[in-house]
Amino acid sequence: MSIKEGNNANIKWIGVTSVLFGVLLLANHGNEILRQSVIAPGVAIESAADCRPDELEEENLSLRECQLMVSNVQIVLASSPSWFRSVSICLYLLGFVSALLSLVFGMRFVSSPNSAQRPLRASFVSLVAIDLLIFVAVSTTGPLLRSIYLWPNLLWLFIHLALLAAVLSYNSESAQEVN
Repeated sequence: MSIKEGNNANIKWIGVTSVLFGVLLLANHGNEILRQSVIAPGVAIESAADCRPDELEEENLSLRECQLMVSNVQIVLASSPSWFRSVSICLYLLGFVSALLSLVFGMRFVSSPNSAQRPLRASFVSLVAIDLLIFVAVSTTGPLLRSIYLWPNLLWLFIHLALLAAVLSYNSESAQEVN
């Protein structure tokens, strides 16, 4: 099956790509929700900062690697405004649900594009909106948090914009000619 047959584009790749990126985004947002839940203000970073030799050996880490991991946690704690954690958890939860919907509707788009086009488009519109809100939230933080979050968020924004453009350009009449 090719992407282009004759003068008409084969649209099954939209559904397959939606599923692929949906799985990746679920993992990404799940990790971020976990990070924001675990690295909370009041975390006892001092107890983790000692990098005990028995734990280093058990995890196969060098002392320097342990100190860098502690520094990463300290960067997130020191650089996060008081509102950032709760806003991030909320936005990443919304993104998780939208990614799940894009995955489900992407699977449905492969077999029944006409019935799945509208809900798939809605899920991508919501993902673009969530990406923009995350971008705004991250942009108002300091340079250390921006260095962690800004570029991955922009990458997801462009992926979602490209998939949204593909779904919007889908034409059911030309797809029927291909099949």
